[in-house]
Amino acid sequence: MNLNYKSTTFYERAVHTMAGTLCVLALIYCAVLLSLVFSVIERKQNTITSRDLSSELSSLEMKYANIVSSISESDLTASNFTRVDNATFAVRKDDIASYTVLYAR
Repeated sequence: MNLNYKSTTFYERAVHTMAGTLCVLALIYCAVLLSLVFSVIERKQNTITSRDLSSELSSLEMKYANIVSSISESDLTASNFTRVDNATFAVRKDDIASYTVLYAR
């Protein structure tokens, strides 16, 4: 058995180590870039979803306003509701609630 071992010099070892380090750094760089790209795509999708939900919410608020405005005294009487005078109710009147127009006096 004649085994031939190739002796490597310090220069060859240093070149191989540097090449290996560059390959590992290139893989890490690719992983960071892919993470950044996927993050941007996810943010755009979340923005689109938020816009869709906002438009759906505004349409639901409009339907709610139409339903509330269509209720008459005769409808309430037919459903056995009674009017309570001199009652105090808590009403949301901040800027966030866009349906506060219904409660304005």
